[in-house]
Amino acid sequence: MKRLFSFPLILAVLFVACGGNGGGVTTGPTGGAGGGSGTTTDSGSQHARAPRAGGNFLDVASFPLDAIISGCAGADCIPAVTDPDFVSAGASGAGYLRDDDIVMGIVINGEPRAYPHNIGWWHEIINDTAGDESVIVTLCPLTGTGMVFNGVAANGERIHVGVSGLLFNNNLIMYDRRDRQSLYPQMIYKAVLGPRQGEELELLPVTECTWGYWKRIHPDTRVIDANAAGYPVSQYTEYPYIQGTSDYRTSDTYFIFPKMDTDTSALFGAKDLAMGVRFGEMVKAYPFLAMHTEDVINDVISEGAMQHPIVVVHYRDAQLAIPFSREVNVGGGSITVTFEKVDSTLPAYPFLLRDQETGTTWNLKGEGVAGTHQGRNLTQLPSHNGFWFAWGAFWQNIGIH
Repeated sequence: MKRLFSFPLILAVLFVACGGNGGGVTTGPTGGAGGGSGTTTDSGSQHARAPRAGGNFLDVASFPLDAIISGCAGADCIPAVTDPDFVSAGASGAGYLRDDDIVMGIVINGEPRAYPHNIGWWHEIINDTAGDESVIVTLCPLTGTGMVFNGVAANGERIHVGVSGLLFNNNLIMYDRRDRQSLYPQMIYKAVLGPRQGEELELLPVTECTWGYWKRIHPDTRVIDANAAGYPVSQYTEYPYIQGTSDYRTSDTYFIFPKMDTDTSALFGAKDLAMGVRFGEMVKAYPFLAMHTEDVINDVISEGAMQHPIVVVHYRDAQLAIPFSREVNVGGGSITVTFEKVDSTLPAYPFLLRDQETGTTWNLKGEGVAGTHQGRNLTQLPSHNGFWFAWGAFWQNIGIH
């Protein structure tokens, strides 16, 4: 059997614990707030800027391998879950969840599934099959990043990953179980070492929100059965990273491992939460504190000559921020539409969207509910949430709403 991680770097530093958090949100004023002093009078931060290329760790040839540290003792020191059992929202196996707990929700081939942070605190990786498609659901508790990847390789084989026990800027490093050597830092999801060096996983859309709201918009959802996840059910009700009166998710000074400090990471509080969208090297963040309590944000992200028109929908009470493409297919082509927030006529939604070009009304899931495009769906874009200290270090030229 091959020896896992036999390169000298990994032997340099060894720590005794690997930590976690649930990804809580700091509540800000309705008008939004920037980092440090000053607030905005409209949606958007005082630090608003366009994304630029560079300032990231995508070049694997120059990746700072000497900054990788050991967070716990060896591969699988935190046990990933593979193909867990799921139950309906009302089943006893879902009773470990409170309505304000955070879940990562996906819908594949019409099948809604919820992957609670409560499970991610203790396992960090779930290799699963949803809607007959393999997916990899990951939560790095130390950076607040819940990310979902395509679990099928280009050649059709299933990709399984595990927890390597290693960290880069507090971020989970996954290892590929196909070769037991390739290492992927979660936030760049590119192999920086091993036989698959340079290969990139495919990020998929995810809806991160409260369990109560996910059930409301997906009453037929299924959720991981805590009885089959590996630990006593009571463990999944207990957030493990409280130090005295400090909750890791909200304390800007509570860190378990050293972090990188950059000019960008200093723009907001370390644990301020932001949703980010990436196109190639271009990444733009939408800090929760820089958005209205209920917000509809029309934006364009430039990637060289390519323009990506998007809309971000934010509903703070549900800790929800979702990006959709503003391009709508019409008669074999597409048009770019502009959205506005309108009052809701549907009990599950606090507000709705209406596009100015066709007058179609859309719900927060991107479903056309009235008008020209009733019955059609907007394209949800791959994205994820994360703590600001991680966004600002991994993507130092990040755009900011």
